Amino acid sequence: MKKVESLRVPLALLMESERQSIQQTSKYVYPLAKPTYGVDEVLGAIDSMVTFKTSMWEKVRKFEQNFGDEFGGEAIMVNSGSSADLLIAFALLEASGGHLAPGDEILVPAVTWPTHLWSLVMAGFKVKLVDVSARTLNFDLDSLKQAVSRQTRAVSVVHLLGNMGDMNALRAFCSEKDLVLLEDCCEALGSRFSGAHAGSFGLASSFSFFFSHHMVTMEGGMILTRDADFANRCRLLRAHGWTRNQFAPVSSQDFDDRYKFVSWGFNVRPTELQGAFGLSQLKMLDEMNQKRNANAQFLVETIKPHSDFISTMRIHNDVECNWFAFPMLVNSKAPFSRRNLVDFLEGRGIETRPVVAGNLAKQPALKGFPGIRFGELIGADYVHSNGIYIGIHPEEDFESLSHVKDALDDFFSVWTQK
Repeated sequence: MKKVESLRVPLALLMESERQSIQQTSKYVYPLAKPTYGVDEVLGAIDSMVTFKTSMWEKVRKFEQNFGDEFGGEAIMVNSGSSADLLIAFALLEASGGHLAPGDEILVPAVTWPTHLWSLVMAGFKVKLVDVSARTLNFDLDSLKQAVSRQTRAVSVVHLLGNMGDMNALRAFCSEKDLVLLEDCCEALGSRFSGAHAGSFGLASSFSFFFSHHMVTMEGGMILTRDADFANRCRLLRAHGWTRNQFAPVSSQDFDDRYKFVSWGFNVRPTELQGAFGLSQLKMLDEMNQKRNANAQFLVETIKPHSDFISTMRIHNDVECNWFAFPMLVNSKAPFSRRNLVDFLEGRGIETRPVVAGNLAKQPALKGFPGIRFGELIGADYVHSNGIYIGIHPEEDFESLSHVKDALDDFFSVWTQK
C-alpha cells in the first residue's frame, strides 16, 4: 500500500468531484442507493493491480478470515451472492459429499430473489414455494409446516430486507422433522435474532456484497458455515474441483499437488480487488448499519400518522434488524393504489422498487419449470400487489430524508381530501 499512498489526495479530490457531478445530473433526489466506498477501498484495489496480484489470493483470504471471525464460522468468498447460493445448493448433493439427492424437495419462501430459487433447481432439487407473512415479509411458519411432505429434506429461508422470522421456532421444527436448514442472508448482514447473527442458525448461509447492499465489493458474495467438510466442498466447487485452495489438500505421489482435481467444479472465484474492498468495508460495517437503522426509524416515524393507509414490515421483538431498504405496503382499504404511490414518488425524484421480485410464482420464468410447486400464497400475493420499497442510505441523510417526508405528507394530503 505504501506504493500507492501518494495517490490518496488527488484520488480523494477526483472522487468527490465525480460524486457531486452524479448528484447534480441524476434525476433522483433520493436514489435507491449511494456509493459507500471511498479512497481506502480504491487504493487497496490499485495496490493489487500495480503489484500484479489481481487473482484470488492474500486479500481475499484475509477478508474471509476477518468475516469468519466477525460472524462465526468458516467463510468462503465467491464472485456474487448468487454464486454463494449456487455452491451451497451443489454442496448439498451426495455427489459432492453431501446428504441430499437430486429430486429431494426443498421449501423456499415465495418472496425472494430468483437466484435463490434457480440455484436449487440447477442442482436438481424439487422446489416448493411457501407463503410469507404480509406483516414481516419473512417466512410464514404455519405455511411452511403445512407444506412439508415425505419428500421434503430441507428448508432454505431468506431474511428479506434485513428482517428475520422466529428462528428459534424454525430451527426447532427443522430439528424435529430432520430437515436441513439453510439461510439466504444477502439482505441481512449483521441482523440478529436473540443476539445470534443471521446466518448462524443453519448448515450454511449466503451473503451478498453488491453495490446497494450493507457492505460493498461491487460484485461479490460469501458462504458461511460451521461445518468444516461443507466448507471444503464449497472451496472445491468454487474453483474447478481443485485442491489448491483447500486448507488441507490431500497429498499423493501420483499427482503434482498443485494441479490435483478431486471433484468437478465451477469457477466463481472473486478477485483481489474485491477482497481489498471487503477488508475496508468490513471495518465500517457497524457504523454504516447504525446510520441505516437511524434513517429507517426516521421513515418509520414518517408513515406512522398514515397507518390507516400504509404500513412497513413488523419487526419481531427478538430481532435486531439491519434494514436493507424501507418497504411500504398499501393497505387494502386505502383510497389509492400501489401504482398511484409509485408514480407520485418517482415524480418527486424518489426512486422505488417492488418488494424484491414480488411473488415468484407470478413471474413468467416459472412457466418453464412445472416442477416448481406451490399452493395458495395469500401473503406473497398481497406483497406482490401492494408492496414497494425505497432505499435506506448508510450515511447521515437528513436533507434527502426530509424530501421523502415532505413528498409522502403531500401525497397523503392529496388522497385524504379526495
